[in-house]
Amino acid sequence: MKKVSSAIMKMGVILVAVFSLIIAANAAYVSTVNHAEQRAENSSASTEFYAAITIHLYQGEGCGCVPLREISINATGRDTDHSASNVTDQNGMCILFLEYDKTYRLRIEQKEYESVVFDFVVLDDQAFSFHVKEIETSVQRDCLLQMVWQKIRFAKKLIQ
Repeated sequence: MKKVSSAIMKMGVILVAVFSLIIAANAAYVSTVNHAEQRAENSSASTEFYAAITIHLYQGEGCGCVPLREISINATGRDTDHSASNVTDQNGMCILFLEYDKTYRLRIEQKEYESVVFDFVVLDDQAFSFHVKEIETSVQRDCLLQMVWQKIRFAKKLIQ
């Protein structure tokens, strides 16, 4: 009799543990589904008033142009407090989410390239391509050489 009641007791404990695990797993699943639904609702609500502005950034012209990677692009609202920034990917592309019917100033600034400043109104999902020029460093080098040459000539005049 003791063996039977002990076996029944063990079975009861096992059944309670199994049902507890099932209930906990179900609660976790329901919680995960609810959070996913809330995130989906929030993301659709938050992007409902924003357009995807795609920017392609290249160096060079025509068929010889190459995409510029890891270049920071900033958009600052002119008639809104909203702003956005992103970095170009390996294809020279980035996407900014900006408010519809608002004016933005787009800035592309990198020390090796000429800056781009561009104002536009967000009408819908838009795409822009920019071909930037590399800043000429030879002019600076020539100026430096010219300055050194002038200093040498001036020093010679002082010595004579």
